[in-house]
Amino acid sequence: MRKLATLLSVLILAACAGGPVSLPEPRVGPDELLARRTSGVDAAVYRDERFWLNPDMVMRYFVDLSIRDVEKDGIPVALLGSLREEWPVLNYSRSANLSASDAFRTQQANCLSFSEVVISLMRHAGVRAQFQRVESLPQWDLDGDSAVAALHINAVIFQRGKRAEIDWFPNQASTGQERKFLLNDDEALAEWHNNIGTEALLRENYPQAFAELSRALRLSPKAAHIWVNLGVLYRRLGMSTEAESAWLIALQQNQRQLQAMSNLQQLYAGRDQQVLADEIKDLILHYRKNNPYYHFLLAQQAERAQRLDEALRHIRRARRMHDDERFNELQARLTEQL
Repeated sequence: MRKLATLLSVLILAACAGGPVSLPEPRVGPDELLARRTSGVDAAVYRDERFWLNPDMVMRYFVDLSIRDVEKDGIPVALLGSLREEWPVLNYSRSANLSASDAFRTQQANCLSFSEVVISLMRHAGVRAQFQRVESLPQWDLDGDSAVAALHINAVIFQRGKRAEIDWFPNQASTGQERKFLLNDDEALAEWHNNIGTEALLRENYPQAFAELSRALRLSPKAAHIWVNLGVLYRRLGMSTEAESAWLIALQQNQRQLQAMSNLQQLYAGRDQQVLADEIKDLILHYRKNNPYYHFLLAQQAERAQRLDEALRHIRRARRMHDDERFNELQARLTEQL
């Protein structure tokens, strides 16, 4: 896998400011970017989605048994109680991009597949349930030598005019800057294909990555973060014009898409388009300066390079800005090494 400094790209899993007014128009349009002939990769089939959210026979039996003799208003609580008993220890894996039935059977999930299980069970029980995307300050995890920006998905159930969020991380600390968007099933399915495509991209399986990401964008063409990932794929294929176009489309959909800005800034700097690169860089700094997770990423990168004093400075700054157990763990590890 290429080094991050060479890849010049951030994959996706602040105060509002407008995008740079001098950004060019995409030279390659959305339809052309989603055509396999443009990418030149071998043909691949995206993962079968026909039964993605369908409860299998075991799940249906589980619901029927859990809510037997339960009043209608008590169904959500009874069902969640049974689920906690069925899954006493939830096995979290970021790469567990499974269907609802596979996640239920293996008791392994990420936030999206956990939400699939909850929504599938609730709907079979007659309870209205929907996916929700939670957008907060950008967060990154290092995977090999690539940075993966993480988004979060949870489930929302509705009953008698009230709503309740069901989350894998119910006690997750709030940054106070979250934005929440209810998703329809096509938009949630697009997130599933995006997750699978991102994992394929990290494994350098480019045909599979293209099949998944293009399917995701046909389901949800306004999903800016998925356009970012398609741009990263084109960048890895050595197609910088197509990568640039995908990132520009991402910014057309969401002017605050920090990963698209970052990738474009590095692309323009590499082309010696310095005025445009500097303009975008100033905007990026505006977004990042108060983001603890950016300093967390810098601390991780510095630790890998054995620049431990630098890593400690970044993680201390992150901890002053926000409380996150991962920050505490990294600082403790760095302190032991110094």
